[in-house]
Amino acid sequence: MGTHLTRSLPAAVAGLLLLAGASGRAQDVLSAATKAAVEEALQDERRGEAIYSRVLKDHGDVRPFANVVRAERRHASLLEDLLKARGLALLAPPSGDDVPGYPGVKEACAAAVDFEVKNVALYDRLLAAGPLPDDVEQVFDHNRLASLDHHKPAFERCGGAAARRGAGGGCGCRSACGHGCGHGGHGQGGHGCGRAGRT
Repeated sequence: MGTHLTRSLPAAVAGLLLLAGASGRAQDVLSAATKAAVEEALQDERRGEAIYSRVLKDHGDVRPFANVVRAERRHASLLEDLLKARGLALLAPPSGDDVPGYPGVKEACAAAVDFEVKNVALYDRLLAAGPLPDDVEQVFDHNRLASLDHHKPAFERCGGAAARRGAGGGCGCRSACGHGCGHGGHGQGGHGCGRAGRT
């Protein structure tokens, strides 16, 4: 999927929410179970943002954390819009008091892979528990695929690059090294830790 198209996906999902609202579908009352599912997903996305923001605070503007933290905000916003469209109040974000810190980028990347795996499993469970309104299913599916196809692989590449940097090879995941540094070699653009195409 091309970069231009993947970057337009959040806007496309938001457009579907607006269309659903115009047709009245987004105003359908959520069942208690579906409302709880949206809120659970929202709190998970907010926690991801908090964890990745802590990594940026502790270790500077490292990729892909700098990119993915913005994606987590967009994912949370899409979930918030599902509730706002129905006039429902939003839960307060998690306090963040228990957000873990990591001694280095390698450890942070490994923890981020684990978080994204659990995020995908969360959406798998919520989608399987359906049926869901079309707009809720669309947002769940979008967020799930972003974690599975882009965030998780980016953190896996980042962990490998960080490990090689520690051993004296590769350039790691610092934003200054661009998009092609994931394998530590020349002429391998696009395999670095820089981008998560679908956000």
